[in-house]
Amino acid sequence: MRENRTALRGFTLIELLVVIAIIAILAAILFPTFNHVREKTRQTTCMSQMMAVNQAIKTYREDFGKYPSVLCANPYVNGPTSQILYDGSNGTPLDIDQVLNRPLIKQRLTATGKQAFLCPDNVNPNPTVVTTAIYPPMVPKAGQVMSGGKPAYYYTYDSYDIGPALDANFSANAPYTYELHYSTDWTGTSGAADPINQLKYPNPPDSSTVVTWCSYHSAVAHAGIIPVLMLSGTVKPVPANQFTTKGPLKFSF
Repeated sequence: MRENRTALRGFTLIELLVVIAIIAILAAILFPTFNHVREKTRQTTCMSQMMAVNQAIKTYREDFGKYPSVLCANPYVNGPTSQILYDGSNGTPLDIDQVLNRPLIKQRLTATGKQAFLCPDNVNPNPTVVTTAIYPPMVPKAGQVMSGGKPAYYYTYDSYDIGPALDANFSANAPYTYELHYSTDWTGTSGAADPINQLKYPNPPDSSTVVTWCSYHSAVAHAGIIPVLMLSGTVKPVPANQFTTKGPLKFSF
């Protein structure tokens, strides 16, 4: 009787190359999808934080009769007199947790910690790094870096008081130019011709008053969107070109 034997052989080089090519094609298809899903998750987290901040400023207004001058913290410096870095003093900035002037954190409102002010796409999570910020386009003070005659400083950790200024392609490259995203006064004036959708006024319209926006999703993740928070509490991911061409005074959902 003749014994049957199954011939064993390995993969040929061509077969291995075909398998590798198939894996590469699948990776090229799936990885962008995974990145898109992760970015959507980061956007959702960011917008949830912005809604919490909005609730906090409304509670602050109920308690103090006005909206806070800053969302996260005005930078302070180390020193015997606790000079305020916000107005241009020199020194070593304190960690946000050590700062006295943290209107929404100190008062233990909805936004109870500095983490609430950090966008997941923010690549500068060091709570001691500070920077100046310019006024954004489409406001009368566009491009200015001064506040009350002195440079205004902010923490780069803070994603909602400031954010990266976007270029013509609605992206940004480090080192960033930071622009102001939260302000109670965009015009520096008052009167009948002054836009009423500013937080300096007693009853700004909820539906057309921009509280803040986050540019990290376009600057870092290149998602092409900007989550915009209105005083009504509504937050939506807006196409970057749609928001930046209108600015905080002329934008509404």
